[in-house]
Amino acid sequence: MKNKGLIITLIVLLSIITVILIAFLAVSIAGKFSFNGISFGWNSKSKQIIYDKKFDLEDIKEIEIVQDAGDTIIKEGEGDYIQVVLYGEDEKDAQVKLNNGKLYIENTHKKTINISFFNFGTKTNDVIIYLPSSYANVINVKNNYGQCKMMDLENATVNIDCDAGDIELGKVKNANINCAAGNVEIKEITNKCDIEVDCGNLEIHTLSIKEDSEIEVNMGNVEIEKTNDIYIDAEVNLGNKKINNNNINAGVTLKIECDCGNVEVNN
Repeated sequence: MKNKGLIITLIVLLSIITVILIAFLAVSIAGKFSFNGISFGWNSKSKQIIYDKKFDLEDIKEIEIVQDAGDTIIKEGEGDYIQVVLYGEDEKDAQVKLNNGKLYIENTHKKTINISFFNFGTKTNDVIIYLPSSYANVINVKNNYGQCKMMDLENATVNIDCDAGDIELGKVKNANINCAAGNVEIKEITNKCDIEVDCGNLEIHTLSIKEDSEIEVNMGNVEIEKTNDIYIDAEVNLGNKKINNNNINAGVTLKIECDCGNVEVNN
């Protein structure tokens, strides 16, 4: 019993520390933060377009986006092309290359440093991609700080690696997500998912997987509103677990691991 009490105490302390760190990151992302003359954080969004170009859809088999600070947004476009729009302060920050069917998009920038006041502030650079909803290939996103939003891409495979920021997806075929700090919301997954969230809530509106999948949330809640006929193998260390109409004989298994938080699945 003493060991269990110690574990719970440590988890509570870690939770408090994590919440403070997330608040710090959120303030840093949203705008400059100052304390006793020391300032740091991102000042504002850049409104200047430094890159705008269209690519034929048939030439693109994979999209890779690398972003250090700013939102990554994928919207539905018109026509059979992919349009890349990058915001920033310096055209040299934008690197876009098409090689062997892979469209590589990088929008990073150097942070200005003021030694006297420890000012690490600069503007965030957004990446906006316009895609036809019929796009059926791979999208890779690596974003250090910022939100990631995508419209319905029901035939696409989405791979996202985010250090700090919320993720919001529409309907996708496959979702592979690693989010260190932030909430994840997904409209629907139709084939397979592999999702890991260190600190944040995971909400999936509809899960219609056809292959075995995994979800791991270290600190946060897991809520799935609707699933197809699958078996939910859930393990919760500290929190509540509620799974409705679980079918242990189903051919597809969803494994859920949650260290600290509640798990609710309407199967």
